[in-house]
Amino acid sequence: MRTLERVVLCGAGAVGSAYAERFHDTGAAELSILAGGERRERLRREGLTVNGRRFDVRCVAPGEPGPPADLLLVAVKHHHLAAAIEDVRSSVGDETIILPLLNGITSEAALARAFGAEKVLHAFVVGNDVVREGTRTRYANIGRLVFGAASNDPADPRVVAVEALLERAGIPAVVPADILREQWWKFMLNVGVNQVSAILRAPYRAFGAVPEVRELTRAAALEVVVLSAREGIGLGPADVDRIFPILATLAPDGKTSMLQDVEAGRKTEVEIFAGAVVELGRRHGLPTPVNALLGTMIAALERLAAIPG
Repeated sequence: MRTLERVVLCGAGAVGSAYAERFHDTGAAELSILAGGERRERLRREGLTVNGRRFDVRCVAPGEPGPPADLLLVAVKHHHLAAAIEDVRSSVGDETIILPLLNGITSEAALARAFGAEKVLHAFVVGNDVVREGTRTRYANIGRLVFGAASNDPADPRVVAVEALLERAGIPAVVPADILREQWWKFMLNVGVNQVSAILRAPYRAFGAVPEVRELTRAAALEVVVLSAREGIGLGPADVDRIFPILATLAPDGKTSMLQDVEAGRKTEVEIFAGAVVELGRRHGLPTPVNALLGTMIAALERLAAIPG
């Protein structure tokens, strides 16, 4: 079995910094964070702080000479993916495995077009309550990294090597029987939970305490269920029910990444949630009124945040 020794992380935000902590603490692999300009200087000066503990990280600049990564973790927001693809080119070699940790259902295809499908695994993170505030990150639950090959072959050498590395690093992971179906399930969760939380400013406790929050979440998610049948995935209403027990395990005051973005006045990922649902609805001739409304409301929140004063 191949041993992965060099890990490059592109995107040290909420999830990225939590994983950086695990690699730092366990020494499971040599970790470098890809960063340039002022961001690189800040990381070199301040390091990362996770759950109140500061630690130093090794930084590499885009284009900096050096050996390629054995494993490249891409953990940026979707609207930064195109720039990230250019930044990571010097870190990708013939044997590099790429693990995208982005939301949505499109990043794998973009990375495959850039570097070859043979390098890219499918992946997502579920069940985490990581909150980022500036350069500081805190979490109670790091969640699980769900990943696999598009072939769903658990014996794929890339999958076996990554699974062994994550075990050494203490990062909970699972290889499901059908990674594409599970990825669509996570997409459905994000479409419902992230968007509703952002509009209502609702922490995780609201999804258990307020029936109207659950019903709005369910309505948005069920539009994904209907579309999934047309896409050959075949989610069902029972898959929507899986959402709420997971939310009940998260920190009650925790917040989704989209709510964190709205509160910080940052660009959200609404285009890969409501935007993607509405576009798929047009393609298949299916109505998606709930997501159309959620998308309009989140776009309005972004514009309001951009108004001076």
